[in-house]
Amino acid sequence: MGTSSRRRRIIGAAITLLVLGAVGLVYAAWTATGGGSGYAKATSAQALTTVDVSASTTATLYPGADGDLLLKIHNPNPYPVQVTDVTGNGTITADASHSTCGSDGSHRTGVTYTNQTGQTINVPNASTNSGDGAGNKQVTLSGAVHMSNSSDNSCQGATFTVPVSLSGNSS
Repeated sequence: MGTSSRRRRIIGAAITLLVLGAVGLVYAAWTATGGGSGYAKATSAQALTTVDVSASTTATLYPGADGDLLLKIHNPNPYPVQVTDVTGNGTITADASHSTCGSDGSHRTGVTYTNQTGQTINVPNASTNSGDGAGNKQVTLSGAVHMSNSSDNSCQGATFTVPVSLSGNSS
């Protein structure tokens, strides 16, 4: 073998190594990896509330009968909520113009509320307009209140406030 043949082999080997090195660099550039952390923060749930709808309540109560409870639920959260339970949460009272109704044991309202569980009341988020205002849902719970025969005459024509607790989940 001559010197030129040896040189060609060395030059060929050098070129091959140079090409493989360049390919390795390109490959490394395409397969870069790394690590670190990303961050997300959860919002805090806001309490659902009810809105006064007494002016549009239909008179369905009389002694011995079940009546309807009208609720307008407000959801201030940025996500929709499904209310599953509406439970009684306090003393049922008559409106101010019927102040004798329920004022003492002799003037009983006779009105009771039956807890409503297993409901599917979808309340839109605060930024959604459901046609009833942003984040509001109006619902009638049929037969949820009852007026006993012990209801006082002073309760005729009264609108009753029924305090409730609402529970459910984001939907």
